[in-house]
This record gives sequence, structure tokens and C-alpha cells, in this order.
Amino acid sequence: MRVCIDARGMLGRPTGAGKALGYLLRQLRADFPCHEYITCDPPGAASWRLPRQLLWEQVELPLRARRLGADILHVPGGTPGPFVSPVKVVMTVHDLAPTRHPEWLPHPRSRWYWGRLVPRAARRAHAVVVPSAATKRDVVALAAVPQARVHVIPWGVPLDVDGVPGGAAPLDVRTTYGLPERYVLYVGTIDRRKDYRTLLEAMRHLAPRIHLAVAGSLIAGRTDFVDTVERLGLGRRVKVLGYVPERDLLALYRGAAVFVYPSFYEGFGFPVLEAMACGTPVITYATTSLPEVAGDAARLLACPVSAETLASEISRVLDDATLRRELIERGLARARGFDWSITARLTADVYEALAGR
Repeated sequence: MRVCIDARGMLGRPTGAGKALGYLLRQLRADFPCHEYITCDPPGAASWRLPRQLLWEQVELPLRARRLGADILHVPGGTPGPFVSPVKVVMTVHDLAPTRHPEWLPHPRSRWYWGRLVPRAARRAHAVVVPSAATKRDVVALAAVPQARVHVIPWGVPLDVDGVPGGAAPLDVRTTYGLPERYVLYVGTIDRRKDYRTLLEAMRHLAPRIHLAVAGSLIAGRTDFVDTVERLGLGRRVKVLGYVPERDLLALYRGAAVFVYPSFYEGFGFPVLEAMACGTPVITYATTSLPEVAGDAARLLACPVSAETLASEISRVLDDATLRRELIERGLARARGFDWSITARLTADVYEALAGR
């Protein structure tokens, strides 16, 4: 069987979904070498505007899959699969946040593409892969995809927790990024689905020696993060690190006193799993897919969360040695259950069922 995979998410500086695709491909090739996996990663895709992107997704990609003799075309980046394709289509839907919360996207074009086109394309796909039961519920309810065509396949940890060659040590990372000995860590993009205002307000209730490190991008037009930091007088205690390469990310997790992920909506929540795999205590919200990922290995806070409540939880994890040890042990055990070999096997099952093998 030959599988054609849209690999645009692996280009440039890949984030959660792009990194996950790399790990999945590596595992598929190792565990199912009887199949062929062809990646399509057109040059310049990172700078494409919407018309060029639609041309690729709806015309060029399915035609390329046919020319390559593919049995299956997999669109794994959360982008729309082709509405008409000569090859059977598997489409991964990471989440339907833009459909459920269109107010989080300020631009009408973004709301149309992510909020309306993605669910419509999912209805046309031969199979839809989702990372959590929470996303499956949304795909069935909001995109009207029959349950039988939606396959829940959790991801593994998109980090080489056994060590990255040339990786940094926690002390070196603190020196590189100008961080104190004790810092609270957040990893991921900052946009309207994240409760960053409550996190920043909570920092005001913590001791001045406790700093916040933010590893990720601020999405232009979707956040007033910088203004909020200035308004709260936290300029010296909040460090925005931007994109952090994997060789530093492991050490950044391991050096953190606590990892906080205040999210209103997640299709999976890679950073929660990464933090647990690195032995870092986790605090997150009991929303959407996050309880599926965290289980009993994190402090789950019911929304809405006040700044005082979040600050109290952070202080407790910082100061209670017994609780910290329990969260670390549970987190490590929980993360081991998310195995790329399982992800690869379930994905190959979907491919083979569609191909009639």
C-alpha cells in the first residue's frame, strides 16, 4: 500500500502537530515497512496566502497523489482535505475550536477557512482521525460526520525524552534565557483560547522571586498579552522566549518548578503531555480534552478559575514536597501510556481498512 502524506506542517519551525507528524512517520516506517509513505512538502508553502493554499489542498495535492499511485491520501495538519479526490482521503482534525468559538478568530477569512471549510471537508473525507474523545464529540456534533468514520487515535510524546544529542542542561538553559532558579513555565502559542490574563494576574499573588517563562509565539491580533504584562507591572518577572528548539525545550521543562497550562479549549494539549514526560508537575484546566491527557497526574482546575485560586494552586505545588513528588511520579507513569507505536498501529489500521486490506 502506498500512502501520500501532506507534510507541510513539518516545514520550517514545526510546532505540536508538525512535530507529531514527524514522530508518527518515523514509527510507521519502523513498524509497518510493508507500506510506502511518500511525503509531499512543496517549497515555499510556509509563505503561501489563502488562494495558493486552497489551490494546493483542493487541486494539486489530490492530483499529485494520483500521479504517485497512492492508495491513501492523508491530510494530517488539521487543514481541509480535498472535497473531490481520485484517492481515498484520511483527514486529521486536531480540534474545532474555530467552529465552536468563531469569536476567537478576528479575521472573517480565518473564520471561514478554519471554522467553516475544515468541518465541511471533514464531512467529505473517507475517514477522520482525531486525537481525543472530546474532539470526536465536536466533529460529530459540529461537522455532522458519522461516528463510524471518526477514529480516536491519541498521539505520543513529541519529544525525545531520552535525550537530544547536544541537548542543554537546565542550568545552561536558565543562563541562556536569563531565568531565575525557580520559574513557572508555559509552553505554546498565546491566543484567545488561552486564559493568559488569569495566569498573569496569578503571578501578582506569588512571591516576587517567582518568574514566568513563556516558550512560544504571541499571535498578532489575537492577544493583548504584552499590554497586560505592562499594565500589571510584571515586565521584570515575565520572560517571553519565543520559539524554543527541542535541544533546549527538554531542559526548560525539567528546570521548571511547575508547568501551568491555562487553556479554555484543546483538541489534545501536547505541552501537558510533554511536561509530564519530563518530570515536571502540571497544573491545567478541566476543559475539553485536557482531563483525557492529564488523568489524575495533574492538578485540574474547574473553569472559571480566579487568579487567587490559580495562585494558590501554584504555591501549593511549589511548597508541598509530597504533592510535588506524587505529581511527578504520576505524570511520568501517565506519559508512558502515550506510545507512538500504538498511534502508528491505529493509524495503519485506518489506512488498511480504507484500502481494503
